[in-house]
Amino acid sequence: MLPRKTPKIASAAAALVEGPDHISNLPDGALQHILSFLPAQGVVRTCVLAKRWRHMWKSTTVLRFVCGGIQEPKSMKEIQDFVDQLLRLRIREGTPLDTCEFRLGENDDNDMSRLDLWIHIALQCKVRVLQLNCAGTPRFHNHPIFISQYLKKLELQGFDDNVVPSRLLDFSCCPNLEDLEIVDCYLGGALLISSQSLKCLTIEDCFFGYDDCRMPICAPNLVSLWLEVRDGRTPSLQRMPTLLTAFIKIHSYDDLVTLDSDDDSNQSILLQGLSEVQNLVLISHDTDMFIFRRDLKFCSSFNKLKSLLLDEYWCEPADFSALACLLKLSPVLEKLTLQLYSKGPEHNVEIKLSCKPLEMSAAISQHLKTVEVRCEVYDERVRNVLTFLSKLNILWFQII
Repeated sequence: MLPRKTPKIASAAAALVEGPDHISNLPDGALQHILSFLPAQGVVRTCVLAKRWRHMWKSTTVLRFVCGGIQEPKSMKEIQDFVDQLLRLRIREGTPLDTCEFRLGENDDNDMSRLDLWIHIALQCKVRVLQLNCAGTPRFHNHPIFISQYLKKLELQGFDDNVVPSRLLDFSCCPNLEDLEIVDCYLGGALLISSQSLKCLTIEDCFFGYDDCRMPICAPNLVSLWLEVRDGRTPSLQRMPTLLTAFIKIHSYDDLVTLDSDDDSNQSILLQGLSEVQNLVLISHDTDMFIFRRDLKFCSSFNKLKSLLLDEYWCEPADFSALACLLKLSPVLEKLTLQLYSKGPEHNVEIKLSCKPLEMSAAISQHLKTVEVRCEVYDERVRNVLTFLSKLNILWFQII
């Protein structure tokens, strides 16, 4: 329950504190910043600290509802009345929210039934940043959940199997949404990801399901994309003419068994949508997959691409045909990095290569200035890559 008045013990407790109360003398902005790091229950409890704090909790612009942690309530049932009252109070008082977080941990399905309502109320409070971390199974209605002209950033994490309704990721009713993060979620139920306003999209370690149709990602004004497919059918990318940076990492094996029967088998799935990017990372989980190489058949040139990072996937088979094709399609490429047989950002060996535009093959960009090979061990596989590059008159000169 929310406090109706300041307990009488508050003044007595304050009297026991030795020395001046320097924290209470801070400006309101500083106090609100302190409150922004606390769970909502702790924010409300600050009303007993001193007279200055009595009503501070009512105007906080950040609310974090947390359960399932070590020091937090164990289930949503324990905080249900508290969340209901606090959110309705915010609507009555008309104080806009900057950030609202629901971090709800493991909960019974019935406990999650009110999350849909809480999201609706938070959006009524004109929230700008909404964070949903739910390890249980929320019950969403199959209609647009996110309807707000104020929402700027949305974070979704931990949604379990069969949670996501078909229209959850349709953001046509969020005309100012710019940043979307989806982490460790099952997205098999969603029909599409669509937003005309989105600038930054992060999809990390997600499962897309094995339905007949691929999920399209339609975000024509995207500037930054991080796409990591853990399993399921790789989504298809629509045209992104303003894209500056893209990181694509595919773990899924779906294309090995289903690609031949695709209705879109004569279309690009990923690369054509990325054809106007300026900085690109392409990483595949296993060299047996062929989705990138297959896409090369349907992709036009990367006419804006200046920086490219590839892994060993592009150096198989031995004729390096995929790497050669991609380099040929990148006429203004300036920097090429090959990260070979290495799982992390730290590498034992770095090989720098020399590029002389007047001597390089016409099959690659004449703007190429920097070529680096990073690996764990300098072995025969790496030597084969260097031999291929030497045929293009790109020669190594330094091993670090």
